[in-house]
Amino acid sequence: MTALEHAVPGRARVLPARLAALTAVAGIVVHLILAAGHAGHAPVILVALGALALVCVPCGVSLWRRPGDRASWVTMLTLTGIMTLLHLGMNPAGPMLAVVLAVPAVQAVLGAVAFLQRYGYR
Repeated sequence: MTALEHAVPGRARVLPARLAALTAVAGIVVHLILAAGHAGHAPVILVALGALALVCVPCGVSLWRRPGDRASWVTMLTLTGIMTLLHLGMNPAGPMLAVVLAVPAVQAVLGAVAFLQRYGYR
């Protein structure tokens, strides 16, 4: 057993990945709800929001099944950065700013926790 395995119990190492996967599900649900709102009058937006929802699926599934998968974390955090820039590009204001940044902010924090658990306890 490594020093890391002694320092961080198994459940504690799994929790950030599971929470990141659940926030991916939250992002999927929000994108699908927004897509449904545009179904009748904006088919291009409908398709774009549906595609954005699908982007979250592979990382969410991978992080749920393999919490320590470095590639999934890197992909998720890269997409989180891109999503943050896209959302800020929409110039949200007030409460909408908090709403559109909630998922990427939570995922970034969870990624930092997972990184510290993996490399910070040696």
